Amino acid sequence: MTVVVSGATGFVGGAICRHLLDAGSSVRALSRSTGKAMAVFAATAPGRKALADGRLTFAQVDVTRPESLLAAVEHAEAVVQAAQFTGAPVEDPARGLTYEAVDRDGTLNLLDAVRHVYGAPTTGPMLARFPAGGPRFLYVSGVTVSAEATAPWNRAKWQAEETIRGSGLDWTIVRSCWMYGPGDVSLGRLLGYSDRLPFVPVFGDGRDAVSPVFVEDAGRLFAHIVQEPDRAIDTTFALGGPDQVSLNEFLCLALRAMGRRRPVLHIPRRIGRLQGSLLQHLPGRPLTPDAVDFVSQGGAVTDQDRALLAERFPEFRPVALRQGLSYLARA
Repeated sequence: MTVVVSGATGFVGGAICRHLLDAGSSVRALSRSTGKAMAVFAATAPGRKALADGRLTFAQVDVTRPESLLAAVEHAEAVVQAAQFTGAPVEDPARGLTYEAVDRDGTLNLLDAVRHVYGAPTTGPMLARFPAGGPRFLYVSGVTVSAEATAPWNRAKWQAEETIRGSGLDWTIVRSCWMYGPGDVSLGRLLGYSDRLPFVPVFGDGRDAVSPVFVEDAGRLFAHIVQEPDRAIDTTFALGGPDQVSLNEFLCLALRAMGRRRPVLHIPRRIGRLQGSLLQHLPGRPLTPDAVDFVSQGGAVTDQDRALLAERFPEFRPVALRQGLSYLARA
């Protein structure tokens, strides 16, 4: 089985690739740099083994450039869209690094490439059902995504989800809570402040509920979905860890795992947005108002979400938060 994974060198896409390879799948890793991708996977045990036995191949693509995608999706049994733009959640429209360009339009470009390669029209309305032989389409979305949400990231991902659902392909959408783990930029950035400050600054009051999920669990779930498609066809899952905590509690647990004690300093969101409105004009756009909203939001799964996932994949059990955060002590 050949699985195409976009964003294969990213935090989430990399975990998905590793677990697909561990499960015996062949993976075609899509990346804007095949050299970088080869170096990343050669540094992991699953990657080295798969390179040696020919189950891991690479394609240099950019999901925002449709012409680069056609050959990459040939002979695929499943396509996983896990691409994320550089610098997220700080958008940079001048460089095309936005949720609309990558999360929405990049997903549409992948779908159009699949439709072209597998014989469906690429213009006009989507077919009621895709021609036989088309691959399954799996998408990494977010737990805060809904039809009513208006924030840029939610709106872009909702529009991508709607197109996937209407594509005629067999599909699965996984709406994930905050993923953490080795290489996590979001949590790593916050914890990094404790290297040089006597506190950890956070926008907002930090009281919103979150269900953080270890990134390796996300990789395991996608491997289950690929290996056992009948359990997940045309289904939207919400993925979170077993522990529901506030953002404040999450950070305190992470700091404790590092062996550090730092208070959390709360910066009112309106002040953060004001800072973002100024800093977005500096080179590199270190902060924007929308990024402040993104990093200060919550996102937790419901009991109904947990029940659906447990019903379809009873063998899948995400690790507890304290166990998942143990990588920080090793680091």
